[in-house]
Amino acid sequence: MLRVNPAVREPDAEATLVLSLASAWMYSDLDTLEKAMSVYGDWDLARISVRNDALFVASDVCFIQSRCRRLLILCVKGTEPGNLFNWLTDASVVSQRYCSLGHVHGGFARNVDVMWSIIDKHLGAALRGEYIRDVLPGTEVSPRPSAASTPAAGHAPEAQGKLEALFITGHSLGAAMAALIAARLFTDSKYGEIRQRLRGVYTFGQPMIGDAGFAARAEELFGDRLFRFVYANDIVPRLPPLSTGYFVHFGRAYRSTGQGWTYEGKIAGQTRTFLVSAAVGIFAWVKEQLPIIRWVPVPFSWGDHSPANYVEASQVGTAQPAIFRFRLE
Repeated sequence: MLRVNPAVREPDAEATLVLSLASAWMYSDLDTLEKAMSVYGDWDLARISVRNDALFVASDVCFIQSRCRRLLILCVKGTEPGNLFNWLTDASVVSQRYCSLGHVHGGFARNVDVMWSIIDKHLGAALRGEYIRDVLPGTEVSPRPSAASTPAAGHAPEAQGKLEALFITGHSLGAAMAALIAARLFTDSKYGEIRQRLRGVYTFGQPMIGDAGFAARAEELFGDRLFRFVYANDIVPRLPPLSTGYFVHFGRAYRSTGQGWTYEGKIAGQTRTFLVSAAVGIFAWVKEQLPIIRWVPVPFSWGDHSPANYVEASQVGTAQPAIFRFRLE
């Protein structure tokens, strides 16, 4: 169930559920992700990971394409709790200029930059009506579909198989990268056709990614297509802390405590310092495990950042569809 502000573009409830699921299961292996997505239709998946320890880069994206090739989901993996280099990426807050829009979190930007040629190739293939599984030889892909669902050898895909709807999504670090991917699409004239097909950037537990200048320009360009979902007192949307510099959110925010999503006009501010906020966030998680102190109020929590919370909140009031029937209007 989505309770929205009628004055702005609305997120789609069905899309919110499917994309929250993709973002959550992106933390698993490709086979598990495909099984989770199969509830909502037939998909081809192509997953690419790039890691450079010296540069603190650990980037992982998956292209999830409907078998009809009309729909593409670009899903970005978030911070793995046990991946040191993901945490070092999150901690690399020294800002850098990004797409002439303003300054952004350097670690997030580098993770997008290292994947950009791969993203570019797959988006181009989708526009041409090609199967994303065939773009890069050696890519980790889902099992090949049956012959009945693929074009005959030597025949180009029909026009109806070309990309009509693109969604970009991710949780945590993946959410930050999703927003930066959109920013690049909206500042390069090369991607005009892709922009026309972008139905929305759905982010879950997204940290702030840029300064006030960046946020203002990004809001003008695609703020009405960025839907930020924040579960309860999730601490990550209030990071990076103010002690590392001034960061600002943009886009449309929706909050939940488990009963669907409600539009939130007020933009959350940054925490002051990481050490204090992290300690409070850990205490908030611990108190939820101990009924005797569960009543103690806290301003933010690490436990609320779990992708499972975002999936659960997105399921409220939403039917379990046999297929993802995206809207093309």
